[in-house]
This record gives sequence, C-alpha cells and structure tokens, in this order.
Amino acid sequence: MSAAAKIHPFDESSPDLAAIVSDLASLRRDITALTDHLKIGAINGAKGAAQDTAGYLGDEAERLYGTLAAQGERSMKAIGRQVEEQPIMSLLLAFALGFAGSRWLSR
Repeated sequence: MSAAAKIHPFDESSPDLAAIVSDLASLRRDITALTDHLKIGAINGAKGAAQDTAGYLGDEAERLYGTLAAQGERSMKAIGRQVEEQPIMSLLLAFALGFAGSRWLSR
C-alpha cells in the first residue's frame, strides 16, 4: 500500500465521498434558496415600510389641512366681525391698500 493511500483511504468510488458530494450540492441549493428568501423578505419589508410611511404622511397632511382650514375659518370670521363693527375704517383701509398696491405695481 502506498503512502498516499494510507493518508487518504477513500477512493473516488467510495459511497462516503458520493454522500459528501450529494450533501454539498444539497447545501448549495439550500443556501441559494435561503438567499433568495432573504432578498424577497427584504424587498417586502421595504415595501411595507414605504406603505406605512406613505400612510403616515397622508394622515399628517389631512391633519394639517384640517388645522389650516379651521384657522382660515376663524380668521375670516374675525375679519367679518371687524368690518361689521367698523365699516368706515375698513373701507378706508381697503382704499389705502388698493392705492398703495396700484402705485407699487405701476412702477
């Protein structure tokens, strides 16, 4: 028996070597499947996070619109009360603003 045969007692026709090759091929397929699964999971996670963020931004936009609409309504009521209480002063103020605006725009 040669020295190489004593160090590596397996020959290429050994059933153990075939099992190892088969196990390695199976391991390679499993790793590929796991990698694909992780990629899909990451994509789905990112898509879910984007949808959650978009929903949050939509809710915040609706809340902000509601707040601004309410403030505008209050301002309009306050201006209406001021005009009703002091109509002459409101008319003079409107005339002065119109006159100043026309002078400014004519230049």
